[in-house]
This record gives sequence, structure tokens and C-alpha cells, in this order.
Amino acid sequence: MKLDVIELKEFYNGTELGRTTKQLINRVLGAKINSGIGSLTIGFGFACPFLEDKIKISKDKDFLLLMPSEQGVVSCPEEPKSVSALVDEVSWPINTSSADIILISHGLEVSDNQDLLLQEVLRVLKDSGKLIILVPNRTGFWARSDSTPFGYGKPYSISQLTDLLRKNQFQVDSITPSLYGFPAKKGYWLKSLLLWEKLGTKLNSFFLGGLLVVEARKDVYAVKNVKSSKVRRYFSSVKVPISTRSRS
Repeated sequence: MKLDVIELKEFYNGTELGRTTKQLINRVLGAKINSGIGSLTIGFGFACPFLEDKIKISKDKDFLLLMPSEQGVVSCPEEPKSVSALVDEVSWPINTSSADIILISHGLEVSDNQDLLLQEVLRVLKDSGKLIILVPNRTGFWARSDSTPFGYGKPYSISQLTDLLRKNQFQVDSITPSLYGFPAKKGYWLKSLLLWEKLGTKLNSFFLGGLLVVEARKDVYAVKNVKSSKVRRYFSSVKVPISTRSRS
């Protein structure tokens, strides 16, 4: 099941839990999304809460927010500076090897075509580029609650993520856990989210973190997987000596 873009926007902008979640995730992403002058940063899925502020203050950097057609699209930031676009999740209108950073949020875990999505990322990302993925942790509380968008789709363990990325020619550089508190909409757990995040960060527990923040890059030396269904045989003409031809 996928949440539509209106529900995602309402969570991050219209609820206290969503605003706190945005704050905690942006703390982790802070130094990870640091592109240079003239660079291109792409957000796929619903990355607006994590790129919006950077877009507003950027002058010499380009940003694009690609939102899959199954989810819908909203302007982000507000018009007339919106950089949002509605796309097919496995076919982006972006040149090959053009992106310096690609951030996937609320995209991988709800995709029906994880391999094809990552192959499109592989095409668009520069060889020196960085891929950042936000995914719900299979062992965390957040994947078991529908109070947040991270309770929808397929959560991942670290080994599942590593295998999926390796299969699609990516090499994992780091995985950072986040969101250690319980995703409650009110009461003690909501008020104590910042405290639990501080304690969890000290422990650096992958088991308790509700979110995994993955940094990866293209493995340019990896051997490409070739599916037998797509293998084609090509035939060329062969010169046959006159002496071997039939004389019927």
C-alpha cells in the first residue's frame, strides 16, 4: 500500500509527529547532502521535507524533485520556484550520468520494481555521485506502526539492503540508524522523541533504529547481471567455398 502525496505532505507539515520526524532526519542528512557549485541533486519519492530548505537557499546548484505517478505530485517549494515533476518511477526524463546526489525517500520500500528503479538510478547517477536512501528498518518500531509513512511498504534489514544494492551494482559506504523513539502521535512518547534520539545515537543501535539512512555509490567495476530472457543471438553470413556447395 502506498500513501498519496497529499497524505505525505499532511504528515510532515500538519502533525507534530511529522515535524519532529523531519527535524530528526534532517540532523542525520545535514552533512551527507553537501553538493558543490553547478551540481545536480535529485530527490525521488517524497523528498521535499529533506531538500526544501536547501532548495530555497541554493543559488549555484540545481535541484529536481521527481515524484512517481502512483503517488501524485505537489509543488515544492511553493510556486513559482517549484522544482517538482511527475515521472514514471523506472523511466526518468534525465540525461545519463548527470546527477551528483540522488536522495530516495518514501520510494524504495513502496516500489513494485525495486531492481528497475535502482537501474534507473544507476543510469542517471554520475560515476562519482552519491546515492542516499531512507528506508524503514525491519527490526524497528516505526515499520510496525501506521502512525507514520514508514509503516507502509516493505521494511529492510541491513543484509537485505546490502544484497539488493550489490545486485544492482552499488557499493554501500555507510548505514546510519535513526528514529529511536516510539512513533506516537501524542503523550509521553511524542514529547520524548528528542531524548530517545540522543540516547539512541550514543548507542548507535541498528536493532532499535526505526530508520536506516544508507549512503552508496556506483560500483563501476561490478560485472553486470545479464538476464537470460534478454539475451539475443546475432547471426552473420558465412562464406562457403564453392567446392562444398550442393550441385543439385
